[in-house]
Amino acid sequence: MTDDQPLSDKQVSRRRFLHLGAAAGGGAILGFASLGSAEAATAKVAKQTVSYQPSPKGPARCGTCSFFQAPSSCNYVDGPINASGWCMLYHAK
Repeated sequence: MTDDQPLSDKQVSRRRFLHLGAAAGGGAILGFASLGSAEAATAKVAKQTVSYQPSPKGPARCGTCSFFQAPSSCNYVDGPINASGWCMLYHAK
């Protein structure tokens, strides 16, 4: 049987089934990826996960990090952040 032949309502070829399954799976993955990226943008990690400390580590401090949001927030770390603190996600501006 070829793909050009019409199929009855109850007869589906293995090839057609796999094509439909791949298309549906790809669409589902793209749909979940677009939803997940919006949620991931707002998800933050706990301070303990990134070894946050309220004191600086040498010249590195949250106030000079590119992820710091004045006056006391971070793009990636949950909760209030001290501008003179530090964590392992530190990235200089």
